Amino acid sequence: MASNSIFLLLFSLLSLLHLHSSAAQSSVKAVYWFPDNEFPASNIDSTLFTHLFCAFADVDPTTYQVTVASQNTNAFSTFTTTVQQKNPSVKTLLSIGGGGSADIKNHFSSMASQPNSRKTFIDSAINLARSYNFHGLDLDWEYPATDTDMTNLGVLLKEWRDAVVAESSNSGKATLLLTAAFYYAPKIESLSYPIDSITTNLDWINAMAYDFYDPGPK
Repeated sequence: MASNSIFLLLFSLLSLLHLHSSAAQSSVKAVYWFPDNEFPASNIDSTLFTHLFCAFADVDPTTYQVTVASQNTNAFSTFTTTVQQKNPSVKTLLSIGGGGSADIKNHFSSMASQPNSRKTFIDSAINLARSYNFHGLDLDWEYPATDTDMTNLGVLLKEWRDAVVAESSNSGKATLLLTAAFYYAPKIESLSYPIDSITTNLDWINAMAYDFYDPGPK
């Protein structure tokens, strides 16, 4: 069980590509952590990493607010203080979304389609990150399914960047990091990611370049 838990923790160590010009970090060593993998956050050797991603927060399908499941509230709200006990300089990000569900994909698509719902999503994400002491936010939309989705993704990232900059100016706190987990190529099937918006508005992306081979049966 322990080896499986460690695998679940480490399999999401992703290829990292720096984007936003304001990012001062020269290199990133990061991993995603899941509260349901039976590997407590207190067991993470955070001295090995520059950044840790806490996954996943949800998008409410009705209000479009970013929420955390009740069973994960304690783990998420204490994640930063827990991992900084071993490494006070490690930065934490709250990851929103996740894969494996058509519902999650549809919630993102609906949220990103309208200015009001995008604003609700963005504002609630920022508020949640601040209340839980995260240093940034990570988007995991798997995957935009239409050209309209891709266009709306680009708009969402621009509005999100503007919002974190404004919030930082108003609060006097450091600007929240913005990252996203994307397909490993600039196109997924026939759809092109909004590269200009991604390059301009994200600090880096996490390229999902894994699971090409596994030890399972053919």
